[in-house]
Amino acid sequence: MTIGIGVLCSTKPRPYTPRPDAAIIIADTMGSTETDSMDELHKCYFDDEAKLYFTCAGRVEMAGELGPMFISNVKGLASRGHGAICEALNIAVHGHRVQHFKWDVMAQRHSPLMTDRPGYIPVFTGYEKDVLEEWRNYDNGTQILVSTFTDDGQSLLYLIGKLYDANSMPVPGLVHLQEFPGHATIGSGGYNAQFWLNYRQQHLGRDLKQSAYHAYEATIMAAKAPTVNANIEIISATAEKSWHLTAEKPEAAGCGVSLSELQQMFKKYGPQDTFPLGHLPKQSAARKLKRGP
Repeated sequence: MTIGIGVLCSTKPRPYTPRPDAAIIIADTMGSTETDSMDELHKCYFDDEAKLYFTCAGRVEMAGELGPMFISNVKGLASRGHGAICEALNIAVHGHRVQHFKWDVMAQRHSPLMTDRPGYIPVFTGYEKDVLEEWRNYDNGTQILVSTFTDDGQSLLYLIGKLYDANSMPVPGLVHLQEFPGHATIGSGGYNAQFWLNYRQQHLGRDLKQSAYHAYEATIMAAKAPTVNANIEIISATAEKSWHLTAEKPEAAGCGVSLSELQQMFKKYGPQDTFPLGHLPKQSAARKLKRGP
């Protein structure tokens, strides 16, 4: 249904700390249902007070429920380190999962086990295996990339959702730190985008502008998927400030990168057109070569 990319990067060359200290979030604006698609579904969200920046794929409404929970939990932290932030995200994710499992699964298929008594744990009588199997397989259908910052300014990147290893086996947990090499992708275009980020050898120590360009290139690769469009929005953030770039507002003072600049960079650094090398009529080939790429 979409492409979402999160990239960690560094504003200064090494050695210095903290590292990384900036983040780029990019998403397209296509939204798809079983029967239709539309080009104005914006999936980037941010809260500067909580220093949380994220995008989502899949069931956007589920991500919309989780976003305010993330913000509330992180704002309530006495200190911001990976351990505290990860726990705050986990509390929101698992609380949200329990609530939806209760009403989406238990109430529909196991209503005799439901009770209104707060804190009551039902004593199963023959349902244990079925309920536990459904709980293990339950998925709310969304993936979210979340970037935030520690107290000392280090940027962090988390992927929220079910992950699978190379053998299609589920990876434990629902909140996954993506600090190394410092990038992650979600959505139907995620595989293409991840391939391109690996090809560019993107990592958390690269410059902000270079990282933003690599992520921009990756969105173009992802746009080859039929459920991804070319209209993108970007969040660029450090611990001190964030910027939100869109097609309507492609530039922002102090951002260090702009959508207009990324488009021009792609003409210079992007994959070159090999159309003139193909089987073309001589006249068409000559016209193409004369015009240039």
